[in-house]
Amino acid sequence: MKFSLALTAAALFASASAFTIKFDNKCSYAVWPAIGKAPNGQPDPSVAHGAKLAAGKSISWSVADTQIGIRAWGRTGCADNGTGCKTGGCNGGMVCTDGGITAGVILSEYGYADFGAQYGGKRISWDLSHVDSSINLATGLHASDGQSVRCASGNCPANQAYNSATDYAADRNSPLGATFTHTFCA
Repeated sequence: MKFSLALTAAALFASASAFTIKFDNKCSYAVWPAIGKAPNGQPDPSVAHGAKLAAGKSISWSVADTQIGIRAWGRTGCADNGTGCKTGGCNGGMVCTDGGITAGVILSEYGYADFGAQYGGKRISWDLSHVDSSINLATGLHASDGQSVRCASGNCPANQAYNSATDYAADRNSPLGATFTHTFCA
């Protein structure tokens, strides 16, 4: 009985201990998705993922719900090993070690937050941002709770993505364990 209770508790914890970032490539060309961590603008390579994603394909990675400073973005025109990108390049090649600080392109951003019981409690705060950056790919971001935002080069309102550091209308939050679909060429 003790063993069974421990397994049940472990299963419950594991099922809600991470959120998922799914990249969906709707472009007609390959995109190199990347995930990095840079809380308060300080690169932390403890969370870093990267891959080459062919047109029409998807890939997902999980990130612990309690992480802060998580960034995700798409790179274009890279060599097969993730280096020499035309847009969104980073230090480290396929797996970026700079948390996207040098990418200079539109990012999706995520972080754990506790809003207090009366405002939803513990959640994942998220947004799109192109502050001091270019929009290299039309980007959509959809959360599993039904919220979504979209940003394209000629159409990126402040309630869809951070255009400046004070565009708080772009803030969203979703339950822990949510799945976020980051779509390229949305």
